[in-house]
Amino acid sequence: MAFRIVALDLDGTALDAGSSVRPRTCAAIAAAMERGVEVVLVTGRHHVAVLPYHAQLGLRTPAICCNGTYVYDFADRRVLSGDPIGKDDARRMLAVSRRHAVHAWIYTDACMTYESANAHVRRLCAWADALPPAVRPDLRQVDSFERVIEEAGRVWKFLVSHDDPAVLDAWRSDAADSDAFSIEYSWTRRLDVVRAGNTKGQRLLEWAATRGIDPREIIAFGDNHNDITMIRSAGLGVAMGNGEDDVKAVAARVIGDNSSDAIAETIERFVL
Repeated sequence: MAFRIVALDLDGTALDAGSSVRPRTCAAIAAAMERGVEVVLVTGRHHVAVLPYHAQLGLRTPAICCNGTYVYDFADRRVLSGDPIGKDDARRMLAVSRRHAVHAWIYTDACMTYESANAHVRRLCAWADALPPAVRPDLRQVDSFERVIEEAGRVWKFLVSHDDPAVLDAWRSDAADSDAFSIEYSWTRRLDVVRAGNTKGQRLLEWAATRGIDPREIIAFGDNHNDITMIRSAGLGVAMGNGEDDVKAVAARVIGDNSSDAIAETIERFVL
């Protein structure tokens, strides 16, 4: 069966250690699109932080953002479908995060917000500042997350981090008391919080169904825990060599790391 969708995670997967898409990967994606294959980015990122790569690759598909929380159409600049965190649940999550003094981002309709800068914030802001204005993400420092939640049309995601794993474990144990959330690692010492039931795999299959595409016709690439549902759902689930062991365990194939041309080689072999 021929593959009709290539689904790509970004960080740790399509992006190398320098947060760039490798030239051979770009070429393989372009060749796949010329053959009518749909290439879709399926990521933990907010759509404003997906846009630079979506534009670079010349994609015509929407992006699946915040671990399957919503599907964003860049052409029409609108959300096609989505399940945000409810306002009361967002307030509860904020209270838990304040209790454990973890660092947090809150992703809302149009921007990514933070109250205080840490190393991760500074790296992201430096990356954003170097981009052309047309694709520059809106990373917004705010005085009050409480006000952000109150004024937001939708709250898509919390991103929580801390340098001390013990602090993160205590926060997660507290946060897990609520069945309103799905909590998954997206990076080392970095956890994504979305509405329960939202996963990359579920949203990818929903979107594929709107295209009349069978799950067996999907090849999906990922590296971290938030990619497991997508890798399991695809006809060919591919784990990166730099990925977590739990991800590799559920993948049909394990390839080279994200600083190699392994993704391009896999697309060339199985799609082209």
